Amino acid sequence: MVGCVSRSEDAAVGAAAPSFATVYADRYAPLVRLARMIVGSHAVAEELTQEAFVRLYGAWERVDNPAGFVHTALVNLCRTHLGRAARTETRATDGPAPTGIGEIDETWNALCRLPAKYRLVLALRFYEDLSEADVARVLGLRVGTVKAQTHRGLARLREELS
Repeated sequence: MVGCVSRSEDAAVGAAAPSFATVYADRYAPLVRLARMIVGSHAVAEELTQEAFVRLYGAWERVDNPAGFVHTALVNLCRTHLGRAARTETRATDGPAPTGIGEIDETWNALCRLPAKYRLVLALRFYEDLSEADVARVLGLRVGTVKAQTHRGLARLREELS
């Protein structure tokens, strides 16, 4: 993930490597929010986030950047889940918790109605505030594909909101 310091860089400056518990405590809630934005279901988001941390724990000794590893693992798990959901033609959305702010609730509902590929790119690009190059790297896409999907996703979101 952008801005994360790897354990080898920590060691170079004399800082202690973060523990698994620290990474879990720091990253769990933000990752659940990201996954919920992508898959549309809080329960599924929690399950996928837990699975990402299980994968991190299993690879802990080999991972230089735990936060980046768990972030990428979660995004890949979300992509896999969306692919399976598309094949079975089910969309698990439990809707947002009411914020009481009409504009936010309306935007969230419109985002949940977008196709998964657009929702995924928009969540990474704007919610996670990743650059187009970083989104492309995380998703294994070309930067041009990310730009096109961002443009099309925003256009669809505008249509949904109008």
